[in-house]
Amino acid sequence: MPPRHGPPRPAGPPPRGPPPRRPAARAGAATDLALGIPTGDPPAAAVEAAAAALRTGANQYGDPAGLLDLRLAVAAQLAAARGVTVDPERELVISAGATEGLLIAVIATTDPGDEVLIPQPFFENHPGVVELAGAVPRFVTLTGPDWRLTEEALTSAVTPRTRAVLLNNPHNPTGRAFDEAEFAALTVLCERHDLVLITDEVYDRFTYDGRAHLSPLGSFPALRDRSVVVGSFSKTRRMSGWRLGYCVARPEITAGLRSVHERTTLGTPHPLQRGAAALGMLDEAEVDTARAEFQERRDLVCAGLRRAGFTVHTPEGGWFLLAGTAGLGRGSSELARELVTHAKVLVAPGISFFADPADGEGWIRIALVRDRAELAPALDRVAGHLTGASPAVIC
Repeated sequence: MPPRHGPPRPAGPPPRGPPPRRPAARAGAATDLALGIPTGDPPAAAVEAAAAALRTGANQYGDPAGLLDLRLAVAAQLAAARGVTVDPERELVISAGATEGLLIAVIATTDPGDEVLIPQPFFENHPGVVELAGAVPRFVTLTGPDWRLTEEALTSAVTPRTRAVLLNNPHNPTGRAFDEAEFAALTVLCERHDLVLITDEVYDRFTYDGRAHLSPLGSFPALRDRSVVVGSFSKTRRMSGWRLGYCVARPEITAGLRSVHERTTLGTPHPLQRGAAALGMLDEAEVDTARAEFQERRDLVCAGLRRAGFTVHTPEGGWFLLAGTAGLGRGSSELARELVTHAKVLVAPGISFFADPADGEGWIRIALVRDRAELAPALDRVAGHLTGASPAVIC
């Protein structure tokens, strides 16, 4: 399905602007369980190669599609991890992080006024990306305590103006790793209504309890030609500040992605691409170790939150969980202020993840990325404050 063109259509609603400001600036010594910022430094080889590129003159424009060596490295990594062949010359573009990758994907595959389906609760940037592109988000509410994406919910959200689906998998903020039945429903929907599937896969290496990561790349050949898969170096390589991401799509769509990319950023910083290109393949033993550590942190967080009175569905992937506050007798905004003041723990209130902020008042988002030495006492303080119990050591 080639990029869509044609006369402009009436624009959707104006961008919402940034999400509500959280109380981070007032947190003082609070433990930050709100944001998913990687711990640790980027790989030394990447830092050294980027610095060398700066010193030796690689400071000017590079290929707008991305440094070929980096595209080759991404294609090789995808082949090793997913058994899928990606043409680095015609099917890859290096973007300024996954966020720009999503933006160029929406611009390249929709016209102003077109609608994009977004599962709800959603990653807080997704509606703004759609609106910035001139399209209109339509929300598909995940159902049940386990946050499932159902065929009924998808079908009921489709209108004649629907052009794409934007899916975050593994999912931020709920921690879902969408399964084969849900992808089967997406396949039927996209084929029936000629939709593009845009997948945000920045947590693709973080699935738990032995689950495989499912994607249009490698898992569902029927979706391959009508998908844009967006990935990132931020989480797997601890390079969130480098703003390096990528988009994979069939050649006709990639041509549109590259055209838009040249008009948004022209290209991704050349020396930083040199740094990333210097990295070898991901060490699968290190990936397995990191995944196991995050799974242990997940279990620690789930146990601590349940002890404090939250309702928790155990995340299947990603770096976050969404905890229910109904049993605590206060909304998430009040609870977030209370916890940062009295328990010195910063959490994200759920209002940022729902189209109607009132729907988010029953939820808070917790990040799993802090070290266990920080997580355990932070969860202990939360439980102690909410239950009135004496602090206990969480192991």
